Amino acid sequence: MRGNRVSVVTSVGTGVVLVILAVTTLVGMISMQRANDRVLAARELVTPYLALQRAVADEAAAEAGYRRAPSEAAFGVFERAVVAVVSSAAEVRAVADPRDKAVLLHIEHLNDRYSAAVRFSLAVPPSGPVEDLVAGPALGEMQDLLDAEISRHRNESLAALRDQEAVTGRLTVVLPVTFLLSFLVLGLSWRLMVLRHRRLRVEATHHMERALTDPLTGLPNREALRIAVDMALSRPKTQAALLFLDLDGFKPINDVHGHKAGDLVLQEVAGRLLATLRAGEVAARIGGDEFVVFLPRGLDAAMVKKRVSAEIEKPFLVGGRELRVGVSIGTAHYPKDGQDQESLLRAADAEMYDAKRARRASGRGTHREPRVLGRR
Repeated sequence: MRGNRVSVVTSVGTGVVLVILAVTTLVGMISMQRANDRVLAARELVTPYLALQRAVADEAAAEAGYRRAPSEAAFGVFERAVVAVVSSAAEVRAVADPRDKAVLLHIEHLNDRYSAAVRFSLAVPPSGPVEDLVAGPALGEMQDLLDAEISRHRNESLAALRDQEAVTGRLTVVLPVTFLLSFLVLGLSWRLMVLRHRRLRVEATHHMERALTDPLTGLPNREALRIAVDMALSRPKTQAALLFLDLDGFKPINDVHGHKAGDLVLQEVAGRLLATLRAGEVAARIGGDEFVVFLPRGLDAAMVKKRVSAEIEKPFLVGGRELRVGVSIGTAHYPKDGQDQESLLRAADAEMYDAKRARRASGRGTHREPRVLGRR
């Protein structure tokens, strides 16, 4: 359950970090885009306003030129200047916001008044200096409005640039910190998952070992023995041997001295078997007081049998008392006596009973009723 909670917390934490990272990046991109749009919008308005300002100045210059040297050509220049002002105002209106459109409407109205006044004055002979008729009130008001609008949009452009720099500065700090924290959390999550995987692997190995180990003696159990035998017999030209051991005189130890003493004897038997065998040879407990020794190299089975018997029949010191057991051993050889573990066990079990009967006949063994293999 704890592992599952860690897994859930790790997954949720990783998901939250990825969401925060995505949201931070998205907000940063949106903020940067908005700042860029403001800068571009302000710049887009300044340029056409400057063009309109130049058109108005050209209009005033055309009027002055005609008054100084009246001619059809000079009047045509003035008329084209008036049209240029109207055209420039239309270009500004195409990119203007509602506030600018109101200003432009007023400028166009002033320009109409100005051009009409100029045309009227040109048809009437001047009664005073020519300079008094140049750049009338409408023209001056237009120029003042244009100066104000250009100044306003330049200030807005500068403000947008400052905002853009501020957004860039914030993102320069926020995004790296967010990325760093995200990678730290992701690294921690990865580390937790790796540790959990290792722990699960250790637990799986531990469970496997428990499933294949006799809990009392620590020796391999029947299933582990089967795996070892199957692996050895799968190799070509194998000449293996299997020893089936049954302790003689073990039941009285349990009856007289208690099961704890019996368990200690079984553990000592397991230790002596392990000390007797060589690398690659397997000792297993398959139940009760029965043990099996598997020899992948079975040519020296007789010598191993003799050595094992001598070790087990040495006295055991349990609780300050000296206890003794005997052992009956049956041997089966592969492939002569069997082709797999079960057939080898049956053959060795049968020979073990022959040995037990021989020990009983000689007075060295204890009587045990025959039983079916596996019902112990």
